[in-house]
Amino acid sequence: MSWLPDAADGATPLDRVFGLRPNLYEDFRRFYALFWEKRLLDPVLLELCRLRIASLHGCAPELAVRYRAARDAGLDERKIAALPQAASAPGFSEAERAAIAFAELFATDPHAISDEDAARVRDALGEPGLVALVEALALFDGFARFRTLLEVEGDDAVEPRVVDTPSSVSPSLY
Repeated sequence: MSWLPDAADGATPLDRVFGLRPNLYEDFRRFYALFWEKRLLDPVLLELCRLRIASLHGCAPELAVRYRAARDAGLDERKIAALPQAASAPGFSEAERAAIAFAELFATDPHAISDEDAARVRDALGEPGLVALVEALALFDGFARFRTLLEVEGDDAVEPRVVDTPSSVSPSLY
């Protein structure tokens, strides 16, 4: 339970905490949705990076969410389970391996990101893809830290649940 009061309206604890600053929540949802609505990156790659960052930060509510766009694009629980070994596990594309490795460094030691790490992502995704990935990672990293710091819990489900893909017109992320 968050140490912030449920003073605002909302369907979930996250909605109620963010509801204390509705102007920020609306802008945040709109920006978050851009990555999914505009397909700036492959939804499977995006979801793998989101889940890897959530795992590194121990953000259980984020780990319990699976976005429908990634599921519809073929992401399954077997691949998600192999995510910590993505560098050597079968079934990951070179673009996914590069993005996941970059995401791990981004979340744990951004100063350790080398020119070679960035070049590997740029070679796999192009320059616009590299920029989109860095923006998405900043969002995922910050959001996982926000939820962890404020102890904002989603629903108590431990089992993964598939939810609609974020939308700029949705009143909630979940």
